[in-house]
Amino acid sequence: MLNRHCALPFLRSRHTVRAMRLILIPTLLALSLSLAACGSSPELNPLADPRLQPFIATSDMPVPPNVERAASSDQCAGEPLRAIDASLPAYPARGWSRGLQGWSIVQFDVIQAGETENVSVARGVPGGSFDREARRAVEDWRFAPLSEGANLYGCVVLFEFTQGEVRIR
Repeated sequence: MLNRHCALPFLRSRHTVRAMRLILIPTLLALSLSLAACGSSPELNPLADPRLQPFIATSDMPVPPNVERAASSDQCAGEPLRAIDASLPAYPARGWSRGLQGWSIVQFDVIQAGETENVSVARGVPGGSFDREARRAVEDWRFAPLSEGANLYGCVVLFEFTQGEVRIR
């Protein structure tokens, strides 16, 4: 029961409260649906993946180094590697949204089972998210098993992140 000394006298009637509910609930529902629709639009949602938008370069592609000088790959010799799963890294969302370009040199070992180990970034520009994406990709690579007792050490790959695409060089 409502208080007789209520500051809002029009709320005393049961019919008034019911009428307000009939108006208020559909209004709030319509408002929440329209706000949810705004959240799904990448132009209006600052949390949307920037890679859904066109890539606009704001920096020049840094000149890649001489890979032999940056990370020696003399030891990665012996058996040829046959990739089973060697996906390219994703272009970093932060780099994409800022129009950045760069490269990462990743060193890794391949054990007899064909899995990568000791994955590390030897050098990268601008570094940060570009290096993280490159390292994660190589950690997930799988090759055909090597001969009994064969392991490859010090393998090197250079990823170029340019114009919104990733290439191996």
